Amino acid sequence: MPSCDLWSGAYVKNRTDISGLEEMMRFYDVKPYHFYFVEYNGGGNFKLEIFNTYAVEIRYPVRILPRQKPRNGVEKVLKNCSDVEVWKHCSTLCYTAFFNSRASYKLEIVKEHLAGGDVVGVSSDVAYNLGLDARMTWMEVGVPKYKWKIGLNWTEHVVQFDEVWKEFTEDLKLKEGDICVLQYTNHYQKFKVAIFEKSNILNFNLAGPEQGKSIMKFFKIVSEAMEETFHLAFPELFVEKFGSQISEKVILLMPDRNEFVVNYSGKNNFLYGLKEFVRAYSIAVDFLIFFDFLGNSTFYVSVFDYLGEDVCEDVDDKLYLEEIVGSFGGTAVSIGPSIEPVGDVMCIKDSSLPNCVVELEVVVDVFKGVHGLRFEILVMPSHMLTHCHGVDVKSKFSHFRDVWKKKDYITVYDGSRSWKFEIRKRRESKRTTIHQGWIQFRGDLQLNVGDVCKFESIDEDLWKFRVMILRSVVV
Repeated sequence: MPSCDLWSGAYVKNRTDISGLEEMMRFYDVKPYHFYFVEYNGGGNFKLEIFNTYAVEIRYPVRILPRQKPRNGVEKVLKNCSDVEVWKHCSTLCYTAFFNSRASYKLEIVKEHLAGGDVVGVSSDVAYNLGLDARMTWMEVGVPKYKWKIGLNWTEHVVQFDEVWKEFTEDLKLKEGDICVLQYTNHYQKFKVAIFEKSNILNFNLAGPEQGKSIMKFFKIVSEAMEETFHLAFPELFVEKFGSQISEKVILLMPDRNEFVVNYSGKNNFLYGLKEFVRAYSIAVDFLIFFDFLGNSTFYVSVFDYLGEDVCEDVDDKLYLEEIVGSFGGTAVSIGPSIEPVGDVMCIKDSSLPNCVVELEVVVDVFKGVHGLRFEILVMPSHMLTHCHGVDVKSKFSHFRDVWKKKDYITVYDGSRSWKFEIRKRRESKRTTIHQGWIQFRGDLQLNVGDVCKFESIDEDLWKFRVMILRSVVV
């Protein structure tokens, strides 16, 4: 996980899924139509990012509780969601990730909306803005598969809803503070519904360069409207948090190092002028586009086709997000855990996890520079074997691998201590592996599974590196 937590599952070769992830799903409060972004890292290792139904990456609390045994399969994890709630989540994801239109009206649910009776309704002005008039005796709201036909009683200043409105709020389990979005359809009395739940609206990940991530990450699914108009609407949670910081000109940085300057309308929350971008990558309906917000109206953009293939997978001299985070002046405003310095240790205190503290021990100074001359290794169980047969350097760090010889040596420094690593390149398997020196290194620094080793070149010398170790220690 982006939080460096590790979760284990089981894969059966004659099947196409991974089982045993129920505990993880409970921990991150995964709901129907949450979206997984899975990157294969070799062996039995995957990197996983989770996006909620608002199309933004979730906040990852640090796991501190003892592991529980999986119970009764994934279906039981989601058992508290009724069928209509499942379709509520589906409708919300469609609105935030797929649809390319503005909302008709946003209704904040208050106590009166949940009380029932003939006092529930909207003002006449709101009704008129929705395209309704006094001749209409009903309006229909719905999610896929479920519809509610609500009777309307027009008075001088208020349009009252009948008892079907109460059924609607109960079926969707609406609560005070939730936002109900009514969207236009082809029928002027029928509206699609998306629900922004107050309890989850702040559950998105605000990170930053310190975590090696962008400030905020979200995705869009390409619709026919985008393919035809070359317009794209930002998710509303992103706009609410950072829309005021986006200028009229937006820069899109691509993994193949192409750069596109497009336009942004703050009034409509649209990117437009995407024609060159769309045609450069043959973007079509059902493609996925991920946006990493870097600050200063700049985004790192990844495009995946409808089969899940990265359209820039095989480019030479690929630009990786880790190379450029922190280069654009962006800063995340924390709305989750507060960070308090305690000597040389940073303690993250999460009010949702009482009486628990997680320490991140920083062994050396924070890296300097933003040129991307660095690589990292996540310590895996295989790296801790008595007779470890090598530690792979990931293919995404090709700017190192391409300059190293078939058999080469690099030196790693931590203050006055140093270690020499033997590097071997295996052309037949396109692997670059650290051999001699690793076992001594891991012993001297007392590495454990889940630790992250970050190596940065010294004076841009690709044979000399300083190391920083990030450890997650449960107290």
